[in-house]
Amino acid sequence: MSGRSSALGLALALALSPLPARAQPGRPAPAPTPPPASGPAGTCGVCHPRERVQFETSRHAQEEVRCVSCHGGNERELTVPLAHSAGFHGKPARADIPRLCASCHADERQMRPYNLPVDQYALYQTSGHGRRLAAGDTRVAVCSDCHGAHDILPPSDPRSSVYALNIPRTCGACHGDARTAAGSRAKTDVFRDYVGSVHGRELVERGNTRAPTCVSCHGVHGAAPPEFGDVGKVCGQCHSEERRYFMAGPHRAGLDQAGLPECVSCHSNHAIAPAQPQRLSTLCVSCHADGSAPQVLGQRLWTDIQAATTEVDKAAALTTRAERVPLNTEDYRARLEEARTALREALPAAHSAREEVVAAFSSRARGLGQEVESEIYAKLGHVRTRKLLLIVFWFYLVITILVLRRFRRTGRGA
Repeated sequence: MSGRSSALGLALALALSPLPARAQPGRPAPAPTPPPASGPAGTCGVCHPRERVQFETSRHAQEEVRCVSCHGGNERELTVPLAHSAGFHGKPARADIPRLCASCHADERQMRPYNLPVDQYALYQTSGHGRRLAAGDTRVAVCSDCHGAHDILPPSDPRSSVYALNIPRTCGACHGDARTAAGSRAKTDVFRDYVGSVHGRELVERGNTRAPTCVSCHGVHGAAPPEFGDVGKVCGQCHSEERRYFMAGPHRAGLDQAGLPECVSCHSNHAIAPAQPQRLSTLCVSCHADGSAPQVLGQRLWTDIQAATTEVDKAAALTTRAERVPLNTEDYRARLEEARTALREALPAAHSAREEVVAAFSSRARGLGQEVESEIYAKLGHVRTRKLLLIVFWFYLVITILVLRRFRRTGRGA
């Protein structure tokens, strides 16, 4: 009985289920219903698998941006003609890319949830890149050259082309190529200059993401070489003390009168060398005659700093020697650190080109070093005296014991 009921139920279910659509004689078969688009790429990824893989791991895909958002078309269709309808425009022309990106990134309503600025496009239009693009030069950088096309990642992601450690190579793709940078104002390979500089080595070799990159000095979307008179302001963002002394010294007016940019006239722009005090003895002659008052001043500044450094190094070596005695050197170490701080302040003060300003720091460092040496030598002298007295004491003690033993043996013999 139960078997008959099951068979009857199955037959009833088949009778009530919709039959597949069949082509009627003389009529075309109905088009298949497009499946719902799956994944951020929709059906676009069927023909564009490489782009799909890149896009589906990007920040845009995470935020539900889809292929059709930039390329148009219909991602739910299964045939190329239908998929490439509905406003499809394919690969955007280079000249159109900034405006296309701005359709979202300049819209405050769309950017507000992410707290992102909406002025990137406006800044780009003022940049060297944007102005040349507006003039018809499509070789210049557009958004996709720096951020990528489909594999866009946030700047905080180490895989991103705009992550701090990757920025020099991203910019160097153009500015390290002599053919691409032929029309720029740079006279050298700025990418290799930067990588070999103190800034570049700090970033690339030591991985210090706080070190200046290209965008730190040139700007991000409004990238342009600093204008004359602005170089010191740019460098002063990090080197505030150096700029303060420079602004109070004679070089500011002298460079203005000569029409030379500040900072880079002595330090270069991209191939910046480490700040070493000994450069004071050689750098001045690049502008001033050998034997002139400014050159002699530079030599004196270097001599003062060198003498102070030597004194502090001697005191440090003596402190290490005292620790092996052992002596308590905690106070001496603290004073040596104070001396080194004064030495570090002496180099920025040299930008004032005033001997009395630099001497205030170098003399302080030298004086602290001499204090430490004097006190340690005095303590070491006391230690030597105590050791000598202890040796004399034990000598007389041993002699006394030997004499007493002899007398005892002599008394027994009698």
